[in-house]
Amino acid sequence: MQAEGRFTLDKSRAMFERITKSIAGGESSYARLKKGLELCFDRGQGSRFWDVDGHEYIDYSLGYGPLIFGHNPPEVTAAVVEAITTRGSVATFPYDLDYEVGEQLVQMVPGVDLVRFANSGTEATMAAARLARAYTGRNKIVQMEGGYHGFSDTHYWSSHPDVYSDNPAPYSPEPRPGSRGIPPSYGEALLIAQYNDRENMEMLFDRYGDDIAAVLVEPIQANSGLIPPEPGYLEFLRDITRQHGALLIFDEVITGFRVAPGGAQELYGVTPDITTMAKALGGGFPIAAFGGSEEVMSLEARNEVMHGGTYTANLVALAAANVVLRTMRERREELWGRLNAFGERICQGIGDACREAGLRNIVQGVGPIWHIFFAKPGAPDLDRIRNYRDALAYSSVEIFDRFHEQMLRRGVYFHPYHLERWFLSTAHDERDVQETLEAAAEAAEAVAAELRAEGKL
Repeated sequence: MQAEGRFTLDKSRAMFERITKSIAGGESSYARLKKGLELCFDRGQGSRFWDVDGHEYIDYSLGYGPLIFGHNPPEVTAAVVEAITTRGSVATFPYDLDYEVGEQLVQMVPGVDLVRFANSGTEATMAAARLARAYTGRNKIVQMEGGYHGFSDTHYWSSHPDVYSDNPAPYSPEPRPGSRGIPPSYGEALLIAQYNDRENMEMLFDRYGDDIAAVLVEPIQANSGLIPPEPGYLEFLRDITRQHGALLIFDEVITGFRVAPGGAQELYGVTPDITTMAKALGGGFPIAAFGGSEEVMSLEARNEVMHGGTYTANLVALAAANVVLRTMRERREELWGRLNAFGERICQGIGDACREAGLRNIVQGVGPIWHIFFAKPGAPDLDRIRNYRDALAYSSVEIFDRFHEQMLRRGVYFHPYHLERWFLSTAHDERDVQETLEAAAEAAEAVAAELRAEGKL
């Protein structure tokens, strides 16, 4: 936890200001910062990082999830250094790491018989959707409102729409672009569904089933906070896609190699036709992949569907992934025993601390991923968040922001956006858990005191 005294980010803000002189917006990914918190990174080790002002933080963002083993894991770093110094970085030809990583992926992920490598989750998802359309001969992809499948023109629709001010009418499957500059024509190839809503999905297939190529879904919706599937929902998606001749695509960019070594499909026992993977796969190095059944992936094997990239399957990223996957396979019981136990304790402890302080909340987690939703004044007493609209109706941005600031001052970092999620790494230990729960209790009391003083609680 931070030492007593005035908490300042003067050096971070000065550095950020300089960065903005050459980097548009001061950063190269839209989600890295929340304006007003221009925190700049100095170094990281294990479960912690330090900013340029010298503050130390327990890290629950972990680079948006890739750092499954924490910052600078020695075995991964050593493998990358060896690869660079002895072999190079990019080659024109395949090499042994292709099969070493590929064979491990096929062994670990239930829905993958064949795989192709990419550089980012966005690329992998674009390739998966193109493959589904090619295989089925159909045009439309169904996505979930509140989901995120990359920033491409083809998928960045209805990610976090302001559904109540923009469209107070009942739910509509019409997609909404998530950014300026996306041609409306791309939306014609999409349909938007509600996660965990079977009736809604049945309606879409009844109306558009002959032209639905695939349902693209995060098996655990992890871009609206953290929303687990209702019992039987993934099985329902598997059944309805098969009934209508469509494919099921699991976007496991976040959940892959994190909720279980084989991802959510291993955890829930539901096998998709195509899977996209990234983040934890590289342990901090940029690599992604998509794969699926041999029948579907045969189109890629025959080069009937265009996929490629200069940096795909580069030696550096594959060297990192090779160690990541081998470590997961060899130590799976030990690693996930700790990840799941610590995750459960933190979820329970944070929720209890906030309720004891008088802050209504819902904490939802699956193993080492979770999120806390703070109830806005007048929000209904829900027992769980089922989809994006629940999250939007329930969540108080103000209370979340205040809690985030108080936790930051106490040396605990998680992303400052109220619909992101927390990640746990294998580097987190008992000390981290204890300090996090102590900070949460203090932060919740501080927030509650502020709200009471302002007549808001």
